[in-house]
Amino acid sequence: MKTIFTLLFSIPLSLIVYGQSVAKHTVSTKVNSVTVYLSGAEVERKVDYTLNKGLNELRFSEISSQADSRSIQFELDQKMDLLSITMERDFLNLSKANEKIKVIQDSLELLSEKKQGIDDELNALEAEKQVLLKNQKIGGDNVSLTVEQIKSAADFYRKRTAEINKSVSQYSREIKAIEKQTLRLRQQLSVFNFKENAKNNVIVVLVEMPEAGKISGNLKYNVQKTGWAPSYDLIAQDISGNIELKYKAKVFNNTGNDWENVNLKLSTGDPNLSASVPLLDPWHLNTSSFKKIGKMSYSVPQAQNRNQQQVDNRFSNGEGRLQNAHTGDLMGNTGPTVNMTTIEVSELTTEFEIEKTYSIPSDSRPYIVEITEYDLEANFSHISVPKLDKDAFLLAKIAGWEKLDLVPGPSNVYFAKTYVGESYINTRNVEDTLGLSFGRDEKILVTRKKVEEFSSKNVIGNWKKDTYTYEIIVKNNRNRSISMELNDQVPVSQDSDITVSIEEISNAKLDEADGKLTWNVNLGPGEAKKYKVSFTIKYPKTKNINVKKYRTISAPSF
Repeated sequence: MKTIFTLLFSIPLSLIVYGQSVAKHTVSTKVNSVTVYLSGAEVERKVDYTLNKGLNELRFSEISSQADSRSIQFELDQKMDLLSITMERDFLNLSKANEKIKVIQDSLELLSEKKQGIDDELNALEAEKQVLLKNQKIGGDNVSLTVEQIKSAADFYRKRTAEINKSVSQYSREIKAIEKQTLRLRQQLSVFNFKENAKNNVIVVLVEMPEAGKISGNLKYNVQKTGWAPSYDLIAQDISGNIELKYKAKVFNNTGNDWENVNLKLSTGDPNLSASVPLLDPWHLNTSSFKKIGKMSYSVPQAQNRNQQQVDNRFSNGEGRLQNAHTGDLMGNTGPTVNMTTIEVSELTTEFEIEKTYSIPSDSRPYIVEITEYDLEANFSHISVPKLDKDAFLLAKIAGWEKLDLVPGPSNVYFAKTYVGESYINTRNVEDTLGLSFGRDEKILVTRKKVEEFSSKNVIGNWKKDTYTYEIIVKNNRNRSISMELNDQVPVSQDSDITVSIEEISNAKLDEADGKLTWNVNLGPGEAKKYKVSFTIKYPKTKNINVKKYRTISAPSF
């Protein structure tokens, strides 16, 4: 049976050990297990050590500076008296350079000495040059020199000045090289010092042993500057098959301690749970956010933004967007900080035990951790809005998605062994089915064109009457039947002087409030169908109406 000690308070050491000797031990431990939360983690270190009878002070060194002293737990298999648990900064360790830091510091010192030697040479050459410049007068006022003597003196001045200038140039190049190398070493030293300073905490545990012996247990504490974000691969081979969902995590570690071959557990829980009794908040219902279970907000590592395309507001990321086929890395830039974004997850905590061990260094980079895989039954359908986009989009609906314990996050979409793009799994869904977009389906052809022979503009008395007719053709080039939602629209008047008369909509379902037309189309292999939309706009001839809709886009300006 394990005894668990939690840091609740610390008793001053002088009040405990007055007149008693304390055996001090510096205990080296290794991280063997980590529970990573969406933001934060619980680190577990294995403790095996032999202690003396009586008072023993255990100093666990190289603890992350991101450790929360209030979260420390000491689990032991043996019975003993634990007198205190404290955490302090190891200022002595801060002054001890590790081997890599010492090598860099020695190199910097050698470079400094070399630069100083070159500076001395440059100063000497500059002094010599000044002497030559000040003593260019040959002989005295009453001394006559031959031509050969003058020529010889001039040659000396010229030759020596050239030698000095050449040496100065050479030394200047050497100084630039030294300064460049010094800058690189200082940058490297800064990185090493950052890592060393990031793990300079010490957990000090004071225990009293009834007898000398070996202790075994675990040291646990919470840390910040770590977390995980969900990542998914959605793979479909054909519209008749199932969807393979690969659930992955991108884990980052910036705690100062490298995690080498550790057992990982991923959790959607809160590592900073309070010891106070929780209070129930009012449970308000509304039409957009009602769920059977509660929600909690968390900050998680943020993915990079990418350009997106409009698809449909009931699918993809819940905002009607599917991103272009594009590659990129989460948090790809190196640095000690990670951008965070807020998501909502269920109040019911989900934990994933990772089967393999992983090594995740403390460098803020994301590392892929495989969680699990699902084989999902899906119903495929298509949707098209040919007025805005000539392509048809392939959609999949998955029932029972709440049982999968998914967290909102980006997903890479693959169809027929081809990367389609990036979508977003939004679990904040009020429906029983989860809608996912699998991008454009090139085997479904959709055209929409104006039929000129059935379109006209006329003036009758004080009124203008403009008739517009469009033909929509949908063709299924797949070798199996498909279902499709086809959308178009007719204009809606917001002016009492303007009336819209619908001439033909080919049995479409009309939403009179916004003019939306919807056809539920079933197409067999190779089958094509036609639909006609025709309407007439009547308005005073003194007014002009522009029936075209425009969009804004960036373009070069010369």
